[in-house]
Amino acid sequence: MKNSPLLWSLLVIILFISCDTSDDSEEISVPENPALVVQIKTNTATPFIDYILEVEITTSNPIQEIEVTDDGNVSNSAKSSGEPNGLGTSVKLYFSYTTLGPRNLDFLVTDIYGQVVPFSESITVTRGNAVRILSAEVISFYRMNETWDPEFTDTDINRLADVGISLHRSKLNDRFGGTEYSNYRWFTSDSYPNQSNLFFDFSEEELYIDLNKQIRVGIGDDDGGNMGQSLFPDFPDYRILDLKEYNMIRPSEIILKDESVNFEIKFRVEWPQN
Repeated sequence: MKNSPLLWSLLVIILFISCDTSDDSEEISVPENPALVVQIKTNTATPFIDYILEVEITTSNPIQEIEVTDDGNVSNSAKSSGEPNGLGTSVKLYFSYTTLGPRNLDFLVTDIYGQVVPFSESITVTRGNAVRILSAEVISFYRMNETWDPEFTDTDINRLADVGISLHRSKLNDRFGGTEYSNYRWFTSDSYPNQSNLFFDFSEEELYIDLNKQIRVGIGDDDGGNMGQSLFPDFPDYRILDLKEYNMIRPSEIILKDESVNFEIKFRVEWPQN
């Protein structure tokens, strides 16, 4: 039987479609990862001293890792996950500050596809309900005017304590939970030899602390070379100044004493105007 022109035309069309389909399959590309979009929300842009600043990061893709740097590049924290969905698409962070002024929070967000988005948030820490500690004067302490450095004779003035004071307070140290606090050395004064000066001026230090917090007050004899001893004879080697006990009357001077060890110290303070 002779091949008709119609049959040849059909064969040509089929071959053309077959070749065209093969070419298309070779050009199919892998879909690109969805773009990473990051948003930030804070409960305030002007947190008070010791106030808990809450930051919520939300993303279009699951987060693999989030890194944050603040305090002038001094403090760095990171959290990551090896789970298929990473940390999810929402992460909360918590911040608290003990000094005034502007700060930048620098974030680096990495999604489960390895895409990285950097961004920043500016805040300004304000005073709020913070008390300012202006000065301290040691009135008395255990074995005052007695020998603390036994290498000197009883008539040598160098036997007396080289007095310095230290202040400890609590600070939030849990960026991703917002509940863990630790006490740290907030301020350490210069020491003065042989009880020559028992007044400590903090007016240039900007020592602010929320009026609901406590201060651990220590006093010591500085022996030099990072050596020293507490001038409290018992444990713990500090006494607690609880500011909220004075909030109702707000005196400009607060006296902390423990008669059992002959300890007395007077603080001059400035209360918030609210």
